Amino acid sequence: MAVTILEPVRGRFAELVATMSSRDRALFLGLTVFVVLVLLGGGWWLGRTLVGDVESRVASREETLALLRGLAAENAAAAEQVESIEAELRKNAGEDLPSFIEKKAGEVGIAANLQGVREKQIITEGTLEERTYSVEVTKITLQQLTGFLYAIETDGYPLRARSTKVKSVTQQGVKLLNVSMEISAFKLTDEGTAAAAPEEEAK
Repeated sequence: MAVTILEPVRGRFAELVATMSSRDRALFLGLTVFVVLVLLGGGWWLGRTLVGDVESRVASREETLALLRGLAAENAAAAEQVESIEAELRKNAGEDLPSFIEKKAGEVGIAANLQGVREKQIITEGTLEERTYSVEVTKITLQQLTGFLYAIETDGYPLRARSTKVKSVTQQGVKLLNVSMEISAFKLTDEGTAAAAPEEEAK
């Protein structure tokens, strides 16, 4: 069918070429070759452009997938860390900071030098409660202070020393230290503790 339709066109094209001079025929042939090359080159360029666009999209999606996987891994690690911290907080929930400080002062032999542990403020964020206390210890040696700080910081109790002020005093020719500290203690609120209870029972 296609051959029948193109036959008259082919015949006229042949007649046109036959009537051309050799110079016109050469120019026509050159023009035809140029057009064919342009069409081929345009097709090649279009194909490369489309392939490049597809490759770019694939690379972009692979980068997005890698980013999402990285975020998922970080989120899982963060969730695991939060769970570990909450477990530590629950483990020490039965002892308040004043009792803990008094116990540690007794262990290092400065219970009589502990002047008091007074609550200053309470800050609650979500299920986490932070209570800040002022701790006063008087007339202790540098060695006793070092031992006391080591005892409270390595026990695992969820606390943070916010500030420490040390003043030197002399008593009967002996150099001693008066120490004022601000210490924050952390615990889960009743809501956080209640939410954790069903999980522990399920285990």
